[in-house]
Amino acid sequence: MTKQSRLPIKAAKDIAVTHGWDQVIVIARKVGDDGYEHVITYGKDAAHCEAAARAGNAVKHHLMKWPCALFDSAIRVLGVGRDADNRKALQVTLNQEPSEHDIRMVQDMLRAPTHSPTAVENGA
Repeated sequence: MTKQSRLPIKAAKDIAVTHGWDQVIVIARKVGDDGYEHVITYGKDAAHCEAAARAGNAVKHHLMKWPCALFDSAIRVLGVGRDADNRKALQVTLNQEPSEHDIRMVQDMLRAPTHSPTAVENGA
């Protein structure tokens, strides 16, 4: 599995259908210095989808320490490239024009975490 791998929502749906659950939240983690996290949610209807999404966001924020701003924005990164005029700069292409809130959110996401993945793995 590569770092870009994402769990499909179908995986959560398969768990729900196979085992008779109304809502499923799946947390996947790759630990170590190259670690990353992924969360998917599934609900059997619109109300259960909403409830599972709220629970998934609570897990992401409170347990995994993802910034709340991630859940308040419709902004999605479409691409990242080098800035031809500045070797230390990147260009980010988004799905829509960002608000000031969105720009702060992206900046917060790019800041180094409080603890390294290794420190978190060791209980920090």
